[in-house]
Amino acid sequence: MEEEIRLDKMAKVRAAKKPPAYKNIHEDVKDLPDDNTLSVKNVKVWEKHNKERVKELKYKIRRMDKGKEKTLFEREVENRSVYLANIARYFDTSVWLDLFYGKDQEHKTRYRTTVYAYDSEGFIKQESWSMASDVAAENSIS
Repeated sequence: MEEEIRLDKMAKVRAAKKPPAYKNIHEDVKDLPDDNTLSVKNVKVWEKHNKERVKELKYKIRRMDKGKEKTLFEREVENRSVYLANIARYFDTSVWLDLFYGKDQEHKTRYRTTVYAYDSEGFIKQESWSMASDVAAENSIS
């Protein structure tokens, strides 16, 4: 009987609890829906996973002798540490800086031009050294 009353009180308290404010996260990131790839919910999961992985790897490294495997683990720790720093920067600025994204950085970031720059004659500006931008510009015009 007492346990049921306690459970009811806990359920009421949980229902009255407000969602987190995320005061330290940029507004643009907070405004993304939860199903977006770079939403707060998804990136927090990636951050937690990578922090745990770094902790595990550091533990393994301390107990290993010098060798190839230890060097590989040290590289992975450094890569994941930089990834965590980039996640922190993303929360501050809403700009994704890393070349990869995902829980284990399994997806490559693809950049897309959203607004073209135009020259004085009204043509899309193109880099003279880049052949790929010429093809992209021709495809976007037609």
